[in-house]
Amino acid sequence: MIMNGFTDYTYWIAVAHLPGWHTERINRFIVQVVHEKQMAWSEFFGLDKQAWRKIFAFRDNEQADLESAKNDLPRLAFIAEQLQNEGFHIITLNSPGYPAVLKENLKMKGSPPLLYIKGRKGLLQEDAIAIVGSRSAGKVALDFTDRVARRSSEESKVVVSGFAKGVDRQALDSAIAARGKSIIVLPQGILTFQSGFKKYYKPIVNGDLLVLSTFFPKAGWDVGLAMARNAYIYGLAREIYVAETDSKGGTWEGAMDGLRRHRTVYVRIPEPGEKNANQKLIDLGAVPIDMDGNIIRDLAGSSGELFEEAQSQEADEPGVSYDNPGRDYGKEIIEFLKQGTYTSKEIRLALKIDWDTRKLTAFLRKNPNVKTVPGKPVKFTRNEVVEGELF
Repeated sequence: MIMNGFTDYTYWIAVAHLPGWHTERINRFIVQVVHEKQMAWSEFFGLDKQAWRKIFAFRDNEQADLESAKNDLPRLAFIAEQLQNEGFHIITLNSPGYPAVLKENLKMKGSPPLLYIKGRKGLLQEDAIAIVGSRSAGKVALDFTDRVARRSSEESKVVVSGFAKGVDRQALDSAIAARGKSIIVLPQGILTFQSGFKKYYKPIVNGDLLVLSTFFPKAGWDVGLAMARNAYIYGLAREIYVAETDSKGGTWEGAMDGLRRHRTVYVRIPEPGEKNANQKLIDLGAVPIDMDGNIIRDLAGSSGELFEEAQSQEADEPGVSYDNPGRDYGKEIIEFLKQGTYTSKEIRLALKIDWDTRKLTAFLRKNPNVKTVPGKPVKFTRNEVVEGELF
């Protein structure tokens, strides 16, 4: 759809890559504009700065970022046109084609606002597994990867990997060799993967391979993007298989994050003499499996250490009262806001909350169940449009 000279995708690209805005902030912004205000992006970008501030109560730096994005729309329009002309597709956060599993696993905080893809879109809706591991994995780990990828292909499961050397590349090649289905999650913009498209042209055309990126279309490979990409590999999968991991790095961090989210993470039992952190993951609660991916139930470790760490992190969440651990301030606040519209100070005094006004205001602005009412002073009320419509 073309609006005010720009396609809808042009606006989405501008919003998805706002500089300095983390994913959760962008997603809350999308919910606010598209669902709460029910605005088209052309309407939003057609507003002036005064209207933005009055309607949305943006901070000064946010206003500046949005103004910059608005000025950049002509350049982004050319990129949107290039993507279309070269056969790429864009899936937006509110599209029916956006994979539900990604929202389930990454929630509001981590779900990428846009997916840039080439290949059969239907693969995003199929049951998928992730096979992950070190770039410098040994022969045993690569053999394990080959077996699990082939077995999953026989079971009609999509194999998700990150196209790095080692385990990622083995998982992809084994799935293709077994005539299975795969998804490559890129650590770069999708327009910079031309050599890969040439190499894997046939499985893409045949509908067996989908290439996906969440980053700005012309972004080159970057270590930071590679680390960020790992979350999307895990997020697209129902099952996670770890071939080999060190006690740090992307594989380790992704597996630990999965365990903290109470996801099932399968880890290959290490061979005698292997130097890796596979056993440590198992001791922290991962499920031990053999070379063919079968569960070894009598070797499952205790997850107590992991849960202690998770509980320690949860204590820092804004909905928890440090002085009154039996109270859930988040729930109390949402219930209270059903009654009307209040300032942070009024909420704090009414509920006798032991937070200062600044901390409470930060919590209210971030909570998807709370609506910010612009004005002096800013007030808050219950948001009738909850994030469940998108997440």
